[in-house]
Amino acid sequence: MKYTVDIPLERDGLWLDSNLTYTQVPGWLGKTTRDLKLSVIRHFAKAGSKRFPVIFWFAGGGWMDTDHNIYLPNLVDFARRGFIVVGVEYRDSNKVSFPGQLEDAKSAIRYVRANADKFQANPKKFIAMGESAGGHLASMLGVTNGQKKFDVGNNLNVSSDIQAAIPWYGVVDPLTAKQGSTSNDFDFVYRNLLGAEPESAPQLDQQANPLTYINQQTVPFLILHGDQDVVVPFKDSERLYQKLIDNQIPADLYQIKNAGHMDLKFLQPAVFKIIEKFLARVL
Repeated sequence: MKYTVDIPLERDGLWLDSNLTYTQVPGWLGKTTRDLKLSVIRHFAKAGSKRFPVIFWFAGGGWMDTDHNIYLPNLVDFARRGFIVVGVEYRDSNKVSFPGQLEDAKSAIRYVRANADKFQANPKKFIAMGESAGGHLASMLGVTNGQKKFDVGNNLNVSSDIQAAIPWYGVVDPLTAKQGSTSNDFDFVYRNLLGAEPESAPQLDQQANPLTYINQQTVPFLILHGDQDVVVPFKDSERLYQKLIDNQIPADLYQIKNAGHMDLKFLQPAVFKIIEKFLARVL
């Protein structure tokens, strides 16, 4: 059979820039140099013709291991809905203690902002989103706008500020996360992150706690957390939400019924619609 069809142009095409170097950091025992990478899902739209909001994605892994590309097949849904999606590599706790991870995240944001024309990015609509340890990073980015002490590395002439934060079952206070978990299997990750046990290093714990930094520069938050999470206590997300509300910061908390840690429920269209609705309101 021969067919002639007229196909309407209903959506933009997408490009993938994979594993771009956004900064260089000390490598093996501080004696070498290593690249940090990010991958960008961007649009066919001609450069300069349109600007898109940017979702920076930070995968979890207990700060022990991470893969900045692993979630991108799922997050392409956001690109189809008019976002740029950036998967960001950050150093694990075998390579650097906190705040090295936050410094990396802010460096990635500055890199994309400095190259906004290349990526068709709207530098006034940057969103940090991540899960578990990456959710902790998203929260830290949301509460540290203007905190120049965390800006280290390249592109220091541009801002690392973001406009919204979306932590998925993100760690809040390392101490209460360790104490409140119903499993002891992951207690070691907090020692590795801080360089000391959180019980014996309250200053280090406070430094890595988003609750420490909430002020009037804090961005709107959408917090997603499963009520069956045995790794990161749901009550910690409730504490974060309540402190945001107490400080008149726009915030929503969604308790996902019967969802555990890294649950498939978080990747469902219903959750993505919640995220899109929130961003349409706060951006």
